Amino acid sequence: MDAVTDPSVKQVTVIKSARVGYTKILDHVVGYFIHQDPAPLLLVQPRVEDAEDYSRTEIAPMLRDTPVLAEIAGDLKAKDSNQRILKRVFRNGASVAFIGANSPGGFRRITARVAAFDEIDGYPTGGAGDEGDQIALGIKRTESFWNRKIILGSTPTIKNVSRIEKAWNESDQRRYHVPCPGCGHMQVLRWANLTWNKDKNEKGETVAHYPETAHFVCEANGCIIEEHEKPKMVDAGEWIAERPSAGHAGFHIWAGYSLFENAAWRYLVEEFLRVRNDPSLLQTFVNLVLGETWEEQGETVAANDLVGRAEVYGPDALPDGVLALVAGVDTQDDRLEVQIVGYGAKEEAWPCLYEVLHGDPAQPQVWKDLDELLLRTYSTDNGRQLRVRATCIDAGGHHAERVYAFARARRNRRVFATKGAGGARPIWPKRASKGGVKGAETVFIVGVDTAKDAVYGRLRIKQPGPGYIHFPADEAFDDAYFAQLTSESVVTRFREGRPYRVWVLPKGRRNEALDTFVYALAALKALPFRLDRFSAPVEVPDDTLPVIPPAAVLRAPEPAQSYDAPEPGHAPTRGQRPRPRQGGWLGQKSGWLR
Repeated sequence: MDAVTDPSVKQVTVIKSARVGYTKILDHVVGYFIHQDPAPLLLVQPRVEDAEDYSRTEIAPMLRDTPVLAEIAGDLKAKDSNQRILKRVFRNGASVAFIGANSPGGFRRITARVAAFDEIDGYPTGGAGDEGDQIALGIKRTESFWNRKIILGSTPTIKNVSRIEKAWNESDQRRYHVPCPGCGHMQVLRWANLTWNKDKNEKGETVAHYPETAHFVCEANGCIIEEHEKPKMVDAGEWIAERPSAGHAGFHIWAGYSLFENAAWRYLVEEFLRVRNDPSLLQTFVNLVLGETWEEQGETVAANDLVGRAEVYGPDALPDGVLALVAGVDTQDDRLEVQIVGYGAKEEAWPCLYEVLHGDPAQPQVWKDLDELLLRTYSTDNGRQLRVRATCIDAGGHHAERVYAFARARRNRRVFATKGAGGARPIWPKRASKGGVKGAETVFIVGVDTAKDAVYGRLRIKQPGPGYIHFPADEAFDDAYFAQLTSESVVTRFREGRPYRVWVLPKGRRNEALDTFVYALAALKALPFRLDRFSAPVEVPDDTLPVIPPAAVLRAPEPAQSYDAPEPGHAPTRGQRPRPRQGGWLGQKSGWLR
């Protein structure tokens, strides 16, 4: 706030975590310019809905409950009031416009002396429609003022893609230094210096953590800094710039400094311990708790590092930790490639079978072979019998109608026709989409970029446990398999000057092992239960697996059975059509659901 009112500072950049009070700082900036230095303000949120919510839940109560602002604002509820949700005008000439970065025309007819951009890493990647980059548009609206002020703030996202990181790198990079209570050395609180007590076994492996003992270690003299000393340290701290940059003040702050109760060091350690083995959750921790960018590690996975993981197990001798089997199927012009993966608690994975079914997918034989493979029973070491609980088949090739027909006939067995889509999508969608020639088929859109991020992140886990991927000592899992599994890499490209991430496959390389693993992970996400709720490796009973048909084809479930898929475009014959279950409200032959 001092930098915002400093005449020598033209731009303020804040790269931050959550729980540091940044929203209240924005509130105070708005209140200051309304009351003390009347000026037109522009506040840009990621979406129009965010802009409306900020105006309604933050600014309106401040205008109502702060006497000097209430006098300037007037009656907020009067019909002739100038206080509207997205545009507030005051009696002394000040005004505040609230805009969503996803609004193409939102920046038109706006003139502002102060432009504040909140959560800029959450802005749409395509800019404000055809208008161009949102930040550039907002800054353009301040050019008529010699004393303009630009404020950028956000939690960061991906390294070299994050917009707040780019702005921070151009600033004077101020960090908050605090004195050590023991020796007085001024230092920055860093996550690397936060530690806690642990128990280790004879091999030196950590077997227990004690987050309640969390404390910092002084980087100069090794002094122990306890939680109760934090308030005095923060009060005595100061911002120190690391590089000169005239007129651009940059600030980095993270939850370790926060005085909020929910940001106590022991709670931060507990959060870290919960997510440390899951790359997707760990990224959230790095962004929202440490306030740092996430450096993508997917491209560092080497095939040679995985070959040595071979363990003695197979489809007829699965480890007892396997609770459910899922399958991913890749469709090619002359074959189907199938990978079956066993999953246990915390999504620990055991790929157990990889088969190439040769044959023309336009003919029925290869689909019969696939059906037999999916109907097989597989055994664990303690004798439990498992079968494939869900299957995702790629319907994005030349044989989509065959895939639709096969999946349609086996919907009760959770055989899904799927297509992959890049970008920031969930691995498994909330609802089905329409596919097929006439849009009459059900297809599920799999977020393949998100799935590949997860798979590559888990391949980097070195020790068995949550997220770890085992591999069997089987001839199907050979050097070619691991080369395909690690064939793709993440690169950063630019579109209209904006960076975006994309997975690329080098020319001449194959990736069927990766694709089938991705679709198997999607099949796991499609299951209507969480494996984590089974504390012991027991067979998941059938009655925990209710059929959940997609909304687009909602109908009563059908009993599991095998029969030939009908030819595309032809309805099944009477002998092929399975009988509906009898009894129960879901199995009635009449009614709206039927």
